[in-house]
Amino acid sequence: MKNKVSIFKTLAVICLFSVLLCGCAAKIGPVSNQRPANQHTKTRVWKSKRDSGKFVAGPVRYSMLSGQSATIAARRISAKNQSLRTWRDMGPQIRKSIEYVQRNPSGGLALKRKELRLTWGQLRRSLEDLERLLPRLDRNPELLGKYFVWYELQSGAEMTGYYTPVIEASLTKKGPYKYPVYRLPPDLRKARPGQTHPWSEQLRKAYRVENGKILPYHSRRAIDVNKVLAGRGLEVAWLKDPVDLFYMHVQGGGVLRLPDGRLRTAVFSGSNGRPFKGLGSIMLHSGVLKKSQLSRSKIKAWLLKHPKQMWELMANNESYIFFKVTRGQPQAAIGKPLKSLISLASDPKLIPLGSIVGFRTDIYPERGRPARRINGVGLAQDTGKAIRGTRLDYYIGTGNEFKYPAHHLKTHVPVYLLISKSALRR
Repeated sequence: MKNKVSIFKTLAVICLFSVLLCGCAAKIGPVSNQRPANQHTKTRVWKSKRDSGKFVAGPVRYSMLSGQSATIAARRISAKNQSLRTWRDMGPQIRKSIEYVQRNPSGGLALKRKELRLTWGQLRRSLEDLERLLPRLDRNPELLGKYFVWYELQSGAEMTGYYTPVIEASLTKKGPYKYPVYRLPPDLRKARPGQTHPWSEQLRKAYRVENGKILPYHSRRAIDVNKVLAGRGLEVAWLKDPVDLFYMHVQGGGVLRLPDGRLRTAVFSGSNGRPFKGLGSIMLHSGVLKKSQLSRSKIKAWLLKHPKQMWELMANNESYIFFKVTRGQPQAAIGKPLKSLISLASDPKLIPLGSIVGFRTDIYPERGRPARRINGVGLAQDTGKAIRGTRLDYYIGTGNEFKYPAHHLKTHVPVYLLISKSALRR
């Protein structure tokens, strides 16, 4: 009997202990593959990643934004911030990108990266979808988040500005017009695809043949200092200012104002294939100017005061650009005119020509005036020798009034590649 009572007591203790365990145990729900969202964490889209307001760069890699984040980003864009009366005004510029993209094979790769591969056909479809969406964007900009996938470039990009200067010039050499603009020389050659000669990359871009030997084409020093092209009838215009001429080479073109007021356009025609080096970098490393003095206006003022050193310093940039003079507008790399506050110059290896690009930046219109915030949608339509990797050059406009905002734009910005969802389903 005692044994039975002992057994009952033991069973009662076990049951009581089990009940206590069940009451204290945490309930475990079904396992989810999604990472739980931290409700106290602010979205990264279009907002500062630091309290200071400075954009914090990550790796050079694309990652897809969530639908909610893309909608938040899209909701902030404004046509008026990009000097458009309505988003419909962007249509003709989109059509120019479509015409460029159409020249490439639809199945060919426009972007080839480990994390993201895009075909020319997908870029074309994205542009066409954006074109169709324009009439609805004024009322519902968040549609860009609904119908497009936003790929964030985690590193962001350094954004600078450029413009098309209007430069005093003459079609003949006279008076103060004594600095020549050269057309493409007939002895400048390029390697043909499939040639078996062990060409260097530089010689593929441009070379010359002298006494039966293949040589790199003439450097800036040879052309500007040693005058190797002078007297060969290659001059298509003459400028007053040698520094303006240098920067026209950097810009890849310019608008020329002739003595009678007529305008002509200097259009990129070719280069000598040699490496580019920025004038600011040259003057900094030469010890001529400090980093705080490297604005274009200060660089120009110093050079004009020191003409002997000017030519030597500029010659350190071996790259030289050749032009043709036309009556048309300045051309972008896609072979079409640029559009102010829409066109962007990019490195095609990272942002292909024809891409739709979302970004945020601040423009300083004039000295002493506050910055103008642009939450924008741009089009990658141009390239440049200085535009490599995570660098974007924003086209501000044509005319000297755009000099200040272009020269005072240098900041790190968030960047997004916009691809329509219908293009990704193809």
